[in-house]
Amino acid sequence: MPSTRAASTPLRSTLLRSRRRVEAVIAGGGPDIVFQPIVRARDGVIEGYEALSRFPAGGGDTEAWFADAAQCGLGPVLDRSAAVKALGESARLPDGCFVAVNLSAATLLVDAALVDVLLDFGRRRSLVIELTEHAAQDDEDAVMAVLAEFRRGGVAVAVDDVGSGYAGMRQLVVLEPQIIKLDAFVVHGMKGNRVKSALAELVLEFARKTEARCVFEGIETDDDLEAATSIGADLLQGFRVGRPAAV
Repeated sequence: MPSTRAASTPLRSTLLRSRRRVEAVIAGGGPDIVFQPIVRARDGVIEGYEALSRFPAGGGDTEAWFADAAQCGLGPVLDRSAAVKALGESARLPDGCFVAVNLSAATLLVDAALVDVLLDFGRRRSLVIELTEHAAQDDEDAVMAVLAEFRRGGVAVAVDDVGSGYAGMRQLVVLEPQIIKLDAFVVHGMKGNRVKSALAELVLEFARKTEARCVFEGIETDDDLEAATSIGADLLQGFRVGRPAAV
């Protein structure tokens, strides 16, 4: 029977490699940052930009990098590194546009100094915090306290991936976001799909009744654009209306 020590060695090696990769990115100033436009549906005017992290090849996609960082205990450090770099580079974006940064709820709970940085930035430019994970139920009260601090400071809260599962619906109720992002799975290929169209209409109606704005993600084709605008989407995001690019 193989020993527990022998069985765990490959896992330790994997975690060590992941940690070294993540530490190298952080030591180099953080991941590269690109900004994707978020445009007004009625006229195509850019209202804001979402800051997206880009990592060296060979470590998987962006989600994999952040998942690896969390697994080896560097999740909040990588989160901070990406967010601070995004805020700094956003200074070169056009005035009057909001900036959206992705952050883990867990990071917000352990990094009070980062919360202060975000609040300070929000006094100078419209800022949106997109939660990148579903807050653990045990931490909901603590998460809500941080989000209430953001709202008092004029920083908006966005919930991502709405329509992708039950957890997204729960976040709508618990977090009361000012911005609701309809998942790309629902939006892409929506034209001619009555089920996707019906769900999009329901989310949009929910947003309006709760005084939130709804971003339709995944606008990739002319058909996606036509379907979203015909339904009455507020804001659009996707390759068809603007690709991510460095400042």
